[in-house]
Amino acid sequence: MKNYTVIFLVIVLFTACKNKNNTTKPARRDITQAVYASGKIFPLNDYKVFSKLPGYIEKIQVHVGDSVKVGQPLMTIRSEVSDLNVNTAKNLLDLARKNSNENSAYLTVLKQDVASARSKYELDSTNYIRFSSLMKDNATSKLLVDQAKTQFDISKQNYLKAVNSLTNVRDKIRVEFENAQIQYDAQVSNKNDYTITSAVNGKVYDIVPKEGELVNTQIVLMEIGDGSHFEIELSVDETDVSLIKKDQDIVYSIDAYKDIVFTGKVIEVYPRINQSNKTSKVVSSIVLDSKTIIYSGMSVEANIIISEKKNALVIPREFLFEGNKVKVSGTDESVTISKGASDLEFIEVLKGVDESTEIVKP
Repeated sequence: MKNYTVIFLVIVLFTACKNKNNTTKPARRDITQAVYASGKIFPLNDYKVFSKLPGYIEKIQVHVGDSVKVGQPLMTIRSEVSDLNVNTAKNLLDLARKNSNENSAYLTVLKQDVASARSKYELDSTNYIRFSSLMKDNATSKLLVDQAKTQFDISKQNYLKAVNSLTNVRDKIRVEFENAQIQYDAQVSNKNDYTITSAVNGKVYDIVPKEGELVNTQIVLMEIGDGSHFEIELSVDETDVSLIKKDQDIVYSIDAYKDIVFTGKVIEVYPRINQSNKTSKVVSSIVLDSKTIIYSGMSVEANIIISEKKNALVIPREFLFEGNKVKVSGTDESVTISKGASDLEFIEVLKGVDESTEIVKP
């Protein structure tokens, strides 16, 4: 950034300031006051492409300068870890599917346990009924009846336990199958993430890696943005940012087009100061014609117009001393003036001298 932050664009109505013999008189001029800023041009909707997972660049499917559409494949990334994860998830899914089948060995064993417990339960139930009938006819002892009842109760509990165990296992393997399906789908989806697609309609401005290179989630892979519309990110010194408002006019100069003056407007002022360089970010528009070729990242200098004054009464800055005093020609007296707008060359006089007052350089 230049060693000043506020510069001024001066349009001369007529030349009236005389500098002969170090004297002059206040003159009328149009003054435009502006805040200086510098920045870079970026495509509208500019974004950087990252990979969600690490891997090797298998194929780059676009070239720098290509126009792309939403959903268009940009590059594919291969990862052995991803392939292994998909295979592992598929094996677990196949096992869960096999176990959840009603004819699976897993469930068959439990069904056999239920059938065996049911047979024992039915047998002990019959014995208990038989001993109970004999007891009515005094053909057996109470001890044998009690033993038969106890055995019947035990068999009943064992049967209910076997049925409950079968039900629980059915529910468990059903959930395991569903979870295995979800996990498999997730791993397949992760593998699909290795085919990176464009999120916007635009133009490819940069491709960082080459095919075969290893990348991770922190490496920028591509830069994509609008192919015909641009915006500018400006850095404004913290001492001047309070003067910047939305929709203020801006005049730009671009090193690549030294003879062309570009215009635009303030779009947004970020309410945060960067502590490293004591500047605030300002986003602005720029008006371009179809013949102007713009490259992402081009440097610009800007004058953000904050005020304009027509026909202001001004004196050259070098005739001022002690901040707000001028020396009147032909006397040893100094006059205190009230200042208005100022630039690097002139200062507006609001009160103290007029166009007839000749002043001397101190």
